[in-house]
Amino acid sequence: MERFSIYLGLSERVPGWTRGAEAQALIRTAYELPDHAIVVEIGAFLGSGSILLAGARKLRRSGRVHCVDPFDASGDAFSVPHYQGILTDYGNTPQIQIFRNNLLRAGLANWFTAHPGPAEKIGSAWNNPVDMIFMDGDQSPEGVLSAWEVWERWLKSDGVLALHNSNSREYAPGHDGHFRLRQSLLAGSDYVLSEEAGSTSFFRKRAL
Repeated sequence: MERFSIYLGLSERVPGWTRGAEAQALIRTAYELPDHAIVVEIGAFLGSGSILLAGARKLRRSGRVHCVDPFDASGDAFSVPHYQGILTDYGNTPQIQIFRNNLLRAGLANWFTAHPGPAEKIGSAWNNPVDMIFMDGDQSPEGVLSAWEVWERWLKSDGVLALHNSNSREYAPGHDGHFRLRQSLLAGSDYVLSEEAGSTSFFRKRAL
């Protein structure tokens, strides 16, 4: 993990929820993707996870991370108060500006693109196959399903799907969308669970 230490440290300076073993697994997985890999992050908040993903691709010297987020502190009912509480520390600075500042301070200006808007809207206009999707946005069952239905078609065969907050545990009402998607994928034949780290489940899309 020594090669990843700079970005693990920079990520921890930004408010977020991907830490420890799952942060290490996320950056390693993004680093191990092929050259020129395209990564889509659904739910970026202030960029803690984005730093891990974009940092991995910078270390590989190829690829790009596309960060999809409304950047308006919206989401499932459980998460919104946490977002709003964190943002109060930043005064009136727009969320997307905080996000961009964090990525720029990490030296990642050339390794990410921000896509302000709901996952469904951005995905409906998307037209490029992707190597990895990291889902960490609206975690309501409805929000997860609607985002997944739009984006799944673009994930390449043998591509990686990482689901944050998807391990088996008790969830607050309306906050278990990723866990439900995980269970659905486990019951099907199109995806295989390749790794679990912290609350994040990593799947591989089976070749057609």
